Amino acid sequence: MPGRRDPHFLQDDRGFYTTSYGPFVLRSAFQPIFSQDQQGHLTIEAFEALIRPQRTGQHVSPGHFFSMVEQDDAIAVDTLCRELHILNMGRLGRRKARLFINFNPGLFDAVADIDAEVDHMVEVTIKAGLRPGRIVCEITEQGSSDEAVLHRLVDGLRSRLFKIAVDDFGADESDTRRVDDLRPDFIKFDAAWVRRFTETSAGLGLLKLMVEQFIERGITVLFEGLEEEHQVRFCQEIGVQLMQGYALARPEIVPATFDDRFPEEPPQQPLRASGLLRGVLAHGDQAEGPSPAFPQRPALPRRPASFGKRTR
Repeated sequence: MPGRRDPHFLQDDRGFYTTSYGPFVLRSAFQPIFSQDQQGHLTIEAFEALIRPQRTGQHVSPGHFFSMVEQDDAIAVDTLCRELHILNMGRLGRRKARLFINFNPGLFDAVADIDAEVDHMVEVTIKAGLRPGRIVCEITEQGSSDEAVLHRLVDGLRSRLFKIAVDDFGADESDTRRVDDLRPDFIKFDAAWVRRFTETSAGLGLLKLMVEQFIERGITVLFEGLEEEHQVRFCQEIGVQLMQGYALARPEIVPATFDDRFPEEPPQQPLRASGLLRGVLAHGDQAEGPSPAFPQRPALPRRPASFGKRTR
């Protein structure tokens, strides 16, 4: 595959990017993440980035693709996918929507690898015309990871103004400790775990209490895997701030049709691109202004099924 620092990207006639690994062509698919007001109006607040591989013109499942990646190439391919998604997010033209991308700390063996990856993330984000505060790094638990490496990754990303999300909350008994340790900006609730809690009135009450407690701590709560309209209503009833799932919108390979269905409101003042890097270094995410669906933290730091599980 191409070297990590000089991957080969192709642009289509609209400027969106594809890349490749061996015989696989890699494209970005984005799935919208919505907020909803009391009148039921949906606003796209973010996108989750998903890889869509093809081989000889045929779609290949992400799981199969990653199983075919050579072990020595695992970090480079993981980086390649993130770079592809960030560049395509820059081409999408949204001014405020955030992008959720995956990080698996278990792939990294050394702190030096983490530092290089974080520096590369900053370079790619600026190259794409984005601010680090618009990139949400989902910390996944695929395989074991060294605690020192994990914390170096999270601290490094946060120090460069990227946002942190804990993925699949509820799927493991260690999740509460993980939230306390990582102090994320976002929590994505595990869909199957949420479904079990909705089966009893006691479970519903506990789920509502957990959502309220996280919001009080300044953490934005996201429920994914919403497949039915009643699940969307349930999220609104218990105060879930962000929602994602087939009941709202399916992933689409970019360029997508989301702007036609969910247009972004025009800006009150034009954004000056020349001040982009200066704004990142001097003011961080404040240069853009907070979105109402993303409350500020304290100064310290798919397959169809009910609440079904998404794929990367």
